[in-house]
Amino acid sequence: MNFNGATTAVLLALAVAQTFAFKTEAQERQLLTWPTKAWEVSTPEAQGMDSRAIARLIDDVGTYKQDSLLIVRNGKIVADAYYAPYVAGIRHDLRSVTKSFVATMIGVLVQQGKLESVDRPVLDFFPDRTIANLDDRKKAITVQNLLDMASGIAWVERAYTPDETLIRMYRSPDPTGFVLDQPMSDPPGEKFYYKGGDPYLLSALINKLTGQNALAFARTELFAPLGITDVRWTPIDKQGVVTGEAGMRLTPHDMAKLGFLYLRDGVWDGKRIIPSAWVERARKGNVTTLFGKYANLWWSIPDRDAFMALGRHGQFIVVLPKLDVVAVLTGVVPDGEKRFPWSSLIDQIVAAAKSDKPLPPDPEAVAALNASLLNAATEKATPVGPAPELVNTVSGKTWRFNDNALRVRAVRLNLAGADPTVEATIYSAKPGGEETSLSEPIGLDGRSRGKAAIDAVVANKGNWLDDRTFVLERRILGDGTITYWTFRFEEDHLKLRFRNTGGYVTELRGEAVN
Repeated sequence: MNFNGATTAVLLALAVAQTFAFKTEAQERQLLTWPTKAWEVSTPEAQGMDSRAIARLIDDVGTYKQDSLLIVRNGKIVADAYYAPYVAGIRHDLRSVTKSFVATMIGVLVQQGKLESVDRPVLDFFPDRTIANLDDRKKAITVQNLLDMASGIAWVERAYTPDETLIRMYRSPDPTGFVLDQPMSDPPGEKFYYKGGDPYLLSALINKLTGQNALAFARTELFAPLGITDVRWTPIDKQGVVTGEAGMRLTPHDMAKLGFLYLRDGVWDGKRIIPSAWVERARKGNVTTLFGKYANLWWSIPDRDAFMALGRHGQFIVVLPKLDVVAVLTGVVPDGEKRFPWSSLIDQIVAAAKSDKPLPPDPEAVAALNASLLNAATEKATPVGPAPELVNTVSGKTWRFNDNALRVRAVRLNLAGADPTVEATIYSAKPGGEETSLSEPIGLDGRSRGKAAIDAVVANKGNWLDDRTFVLERRILGDGTITYWTFRFEEDHLKLRFRNTGGYVTELRGEAVN
């Protein structure tokens, strides 16, 4: 194709203008106030978004068992919703969103030159170990294979039964060795299979490369630059390795900082934290899954230009680069129950983003948004059955249990007075250890009653199912699960059934002692 001189000149002018526009946009992004200490807050309209559309999104999310919704555009919070009884400022269980933080730590090691290449064979870092089931396929596993969930290590993680590989890993006295010793099911790099063992090895790799566990490393090299100080991450095994597949707890505001780091191409306040290519790989994905694309422990939907950190029970960090948006969802969605769809979240954010420039102020729309925020923060009463005559007989009675999986030694319900409570004695797992006594309020009107506990806030409510069965719904706010304690009062004993929304169930029998 030939161009005449005038056409060439026009194209060159357009190219220069486009380059200038990109530079100007980049400069404007660098001029923002970085949320290292705190996020700035803005009306949606000031950031080109429609308050009414965001209000509808908040209402829709509230029909699911989600705990919070946070939307950041142009580096400013435009929506910060909390669904009662969950409230702001409480660390939330990230579940598998933890994996994306672990991957980011590996990216930090690459940026710092402590890991020269993600194409290094994993076994190079464990020369002191005798590896079982060793073959050429296992020798070929690279760090990148672990980051892409394509190690080829045989694994079962979908059943959530006591015999699944993940549970056996945690029960092992040496989880890292357990993962390394597993047989191979496929050549590395050929097949995506979601497993907790791959990120566990990445966490162990951080120990090898830095001489400290992933939490200690992150505190100085990732969390400190981002201004994240309120973090909890357990368990840490006997080898000093913190689990890489789950267990991290952060506030939604701090979760959004990880998304913002990726939204800003791995740079934070002028300092490069992770390589640009690292971010691009997460954004585009290189491994095909049934869900979408996957890479560097992030899910991606390239045709929507969206990439996400996802966790069980409704935990999301969603990054939308073209819209300059980060969204965070937390939740307590039970297994088997639908969490708020990521596709709906993206669709509604896209619909709310009306312009790249500020919209005219709209006080009525902001009022509608504030009404939705207030509605979310107001707990709706669930149905409550009438209290039976038995309440006066069982109230204040203590029931004692033999050794059990819950380590509950005794329990007492005080349901007849003005301030209902549940009391429990928990015995130590260590021989000769001290017992712990708990006393927590119970809401009997369909709404929770809360209490600050050690490193947690609990929220309880109860309901009579029939004249002999009382159900206590207990939440530790920020946990990804809800627990249900069903008390069935018989003539001289108590049948106590415990279950949580993660699928765990156990039953105890208690004898009255007073």
